[in-house]
Amino acid sequence: MTEQKIMVKPFEALADARFQKPWEKIMIGLECHVQLNTDSKLFCSCPAGKETEEPNTACCEVCLGMPGSKPALNKKALDYALKVALALNCNINEKFFFSRKTYFYPDMSKNFQITQYEIPVGENGFIELQGGKKIRIRRIHLEEDPAALIHESGLLSSNYCLVDYNRSGIPLIEVVTEPDMASPQEAREFLDQLTMFLSYLDVFDFENGTLKADCNLSVVGNERAEIKNVTGKKSVEKALEFEAKRQLELVKQGKQIVRETRGFDEKTLSTKSLRKKESEEDYGYITDTDLAAVVLSKKEIDAIRKSLPELHSDKAKRLAKEFGLSDYDAKVIAGSRFLSELFEEFAKSSSAKTANFFVSGIFVSIAHHDNKEPEELSSMLDVSQLKELLSLFEKGKINEKALKEAAIAHITKSKNPLDFIRENGLFKEASSGEIEKIVERALAANPKAVADLKTGNEKSLNFLVGLAMRESKGKAEPREIKRIIEEKIK
Repeated sequence: MTEQKIMVKPFEALADARFQKPWEKIMIGLECHVQLNTDSKLFCSCPAGKETEEPNTACCEVCLGMPGSKPALNKKALDYALKVALALNCNINEKFFFSRKTYFYPDMSKNFQITQYEIPVGENGFIELQGGKKIRIRRIHLEEDPAALIHESGLLSSNYCLVDYNRSGIPLIEVVTEPDMASPQEAREFLDQLTMFLSYLDVFDFENGTLKADCNLSVVGNERAEIKNVTGKKSVEKALEFEAKRQLELVKQGKQIVRETRGFDEKTLSTKSLRKKESEEDYGYITDTDLAAVVLSKKEIDAIRKSLPELHSDKAKRLAKEFGLSDYDAKVIAGSRFLSELFEEFAKSSSAKTANFFVSGIFVSIAHHDNKEPEELSSMLDVSQLKELLSLFEKGKINEKALKEAAIAHITKSKNPLDFIRENGLFKEASSGEIEKIVERALAANPKAVADLKTGNEKSLNFLVGLAMRESKGKAEPREIKRIIEEKIK
């Protein structure tokens, strides 16, 4: 297919006019593929998540679809799928079966993928965004992951690639939405909410698991394009931003939008055409007769429902009430099961104020700086060492800057935070009397800044705090300096 070359204007330039005409409204739907955190694969006993092992060592006759091999459903994977479907407000189908999705490609040695087509595990659910908008979920179904295609750059011709079947058969759930999202930002927020649920349900490994999305976007009244296998929430947002600009520009130019499958280039932040988009009929779905239909009783479904943990909305309300947190801070902490558990653990030995400051402030900022989910840093923490660090802070022996620097060294370099404090001379030495004298000298030497501050100039306050901090060589607490300054100029 010949790629259409167009001039693309900035997304912001199109956004204001986007909803002025019906044909300028965009519609986005996502198909999210979530790797379930099980020990074994979906239809055999081979270990799951062994992509770091030697290639093609974690597979068997079932993974490879050898003649005579018989798949058997992983009960734990089914329970996990039911948990997600129930948490996302889906109706559960008490009877469903598996189908074969036929296609010929090196990543599927048996030339079909075992999935669900006619009847999924759950359907007709929703996820509610922060503003109250509900994104409808069409279906949630189980399927097996294909193998991994390895392109060995520089070793083989671009016409070849290697295949690692260790990944083949790993259990996935696919969460398919209706095209209810009207912007890339709403799609990003939907994924934020989805990963929040996954963290609470403990069905996804944030450090080693994969979450990919097929992103479908169309301008109302036109054909849609699908951006295949986009990994990461930020990449999904960027891919959709480019695709929205591309399609809106084509419509404005009176050109036809082609129904196609596209790929996302992480380096150029652009999409490119891969192939003509297949229809469902092209896959020739047939019932997999090697797998018996699954029949669930209401008792089994109720047991799964009762096993659901306290989810983030309820936890945010409880944290606000129990620890006196603001609604905003409670929502930030409850936005991740790991964060909420970390906060409650720190609150056992420190004040809620200190635990909140460290978790929602310092720790979250470190994760965001490294473009990671908080859960991805969990294995890097020694909670007992961090409790000692927070104790030093509460006793006034270190300031905020030292607390943050020690936390960064601990998380990124596995450094004992107390050793880091000692080695870098970060213990706070200035007494309250010394701090007061430092502030008095700063005020006396800068009468103009004092006068400006009295008229309400906040920049003057920051200037004076900075001077005092510099003279104290970082041994004084900025909040304490600010308090003394404000008292002195009353």
